[in-house]
Amino acid sequence: MPGRHVSRVRALYKRVLQLHRVLPPDLKSLGDQYVKDEFRRHKTVGSDEAQRFLQEWEGMSRNLDACI
Repeated sequence: MPGRHVSRVRALYKRVLQLHRVLPPDLKSLGDQYVKDEFRRHKTVGSDEAQRFLQEWEGMSRNLDACI
């Protein structure tokens, strides 16, 4: 279900960038660029690696959410 995967990725990407809004400007810029690069690099990976990638980022976003 590619459409479902794409919407999951977009929602996660958006959520991580939203979490960066509370950071100081220089850290926000660094974090935003890192997220953009990571998501771009993983655009063409296989299914298994994509699944691991999403699980790791979802876990990280939950952890950040708990800290804010």
